Amino acid sequence: MRSDISTGFSARDTNCVKGAAILMLLTHHLYMGVLPAPIDLAGSSPLTVIATLSKVCVAVFMTLSGYGLSVSFLRREERGAAGFTAAHTLKLMGNYWLVYVLFTLSGFFLARPQFTPQAVYGPGARGAVQALIDLLALPPLFHTASFNQTWWYMEAALVMYAAFPLLYKAVKKRPGVVLPLAAVPLLLYYFRGNNVWDTCREIYWFLPFTVGIFVAQRGLLDKFAALLEGPRGKLATAAATGAVLLAAYVRALTGLVFDTVFALAIIFFMRAVFCRVPYVNAVLAYLGSRSGDIFLTHSFFYCYFISQPLFLKLLEGRTLVKLAALPLLLAMSLLCAEGLRLLRRAVPAGRREK
Repeated sequence: MRSDISTGFSARDTNCVKGAAILMLLTHHLYMGVLPAPIDLAGSSPLTVIATLSKVCVAVFMTLSGYGLSVSFLRREERGAAGFTAAHTLKLMGNYWLVYVLFTLSGFFLARPQFTPQAVYGPGARGAVQALIDLLALPPLFHTASFNQTWWYMEAALVMYAAFPLLYKAVKKRPGVVLPLAAVPLLLYYFRGNNVWDTCREIYWFLPFTVGIFVAQRGLLDKFAALLEGPRGKLATAAATGAVLLAAYVRALTGLVFDTVFALAIIFFMRAVFCRVPYVNAVLAYLGSRSGDIFLTHSFFYCYFISQPLFLKLLEGRTLVKLAALPLLLAMSLLCAEGLRLLRRAVPAGRREK
């Protein structure tokens, strides 16, 4: 077996799935995946359908976040829950603060007129307060302005990190209670008819996060990876492929309420298929290792900064021209991510925890 293919669910596999998720994120935003559920599959543009279904990237990231924190905590419980949470929160915010400072300063010169810091935050004390709240990644909580609307995810991540110690214990002791409770906001959203509230809030993402914790505590991904290497590996791969196709179809009919199941299907499918393909897994793992910075920066290039007209021109063209916008956005975001990585290496306080 090649050395670049793992036998369990490794950190490399996690990055491989993150790589796929970040491509879905770019697709969702770039091609305006906003079709309401149930999606008219026959009457809608295939690209728009794919972009809408790519919204599942949020649930994928949340599931992997809960999973990754749990696996890491199992190895480092001696640090204590408080110290563990504080270290990971500081790492999360440190990366965000660097991007915030650099891009806010750049915004004075590169942002389109309506998206400059002055235009977004406003003048005087009110503007300063709004900028401070944005620096703390809390605009969704206070309903204040944000320099980048995509950053709503940061507030959700902060809430999950803060709640992690309690959720970890609760899921371990009472999963039959915690998981259904975490699903309540999504169920209410679904039964109210979908698209009735803003889902860019933490309350809708407790379910995938707690499911990630549950999966880690039960070792489900490692067990599945072991199954793939056994005599029933081909059957498991076929089942994972069928499951992800079925989940995509059900998600198209039901909407956000099914995203956690869809996300799980994608993770198992990725481990069964793309995480096992040499070179493909390497490319996806590389993208996944840069996914945090790509998430934080990509919106500036296609929307907020003066490069937006270039993307508009591509998106107004024929299908092949439209598709060219995706690798362009990925390339620009990756270039920025590599620059941020070099900058963190140059500043000891900004180095990532190993």
